[in-house]
Amino acid sequence: MPGTPVALECDRRRERMYMKSSTQFWSLIALLAMLVFQPSTAQERTTYAVVDTQKVINDSIIGKAARSNLEGQIKKGQAKLSQLKADFEKQRTDLEKQSSILSGQALEEKREALAKKQVDLQRTVQDLQEDLARRNEAEIGKVVEQISVIVKDLAKAKGYTFVFERDRQLVVYSSGRIDITPEVVEALDKKKLAL
Repeated sequence: MPGTPVALECDRRRERMYMKSSTQFWSLIALLAMLVFQPSTAQERTTYAVVDTQKVINDSIIGKAARSNLEGQIKKGQAKLSQLKADFEKQRTDLEKQSSILSGQALEEKREALAKKQVDLQRTVQDLQEDLARRNEAEIGKVVEQISVIVKDLAKAKGYTFVFERDRQLVVYSSGRIDITPEVVEALDKKKLAL
C-alpha cells in the first residue's frame, strides 16, 4: 500500500540500489575512458590503486570502535524489545486465562487493548530498527569520511591518478600490488592514536 512505512522503505531501498548502480555505471565509464585515452608518454603515466573500504572499517581502530558502539546500541534495543515482548505475552496469557470469567464487553475491551498494545509493539520495533539504521549510517559515515581523507592524502603522496573502491560488481580483479588497504588502515590508526 503506497504511503505505508513498509512501502516507503521499499522505495528508499530501490532508490539506493538505483543510485549505487548508477554510480557503478559511471565509474565503469570513467575507467574505460581512462584506459582508452591513456597517455602515451612515460611522464604522463597513469597509476591506479584500489582500497577495500569495508576491510578498512573492519580492521581499523576507528571502525572497530564504531562497530562496538553500534553493537552496544543494538543490545540496548534488544533488551528494551525483550521487555516489551515479555509484557505483551504476559498480558496475552492473562487474557486467555480470564476469558472464561470475563463478561463479553470486558473481554472485548481487553482484546482491543491487547491489539492496541500489539500495534504499539510493532511500531516500537520499526522505530528501533530505523533508529539503529540512522545511527549505523552516521557512525560508519564518519569513518568513511576519515577514510576518504586518508585515501586522498595517500593518492597525492604516492602520485596515484585514480583510486578505486574495491567493489565486486565494479572491480573484478586487482593485483595486490595496487591494493592500498593496509596502508589506509595503518594511516587511519596512526591518526586515531595521535588524538
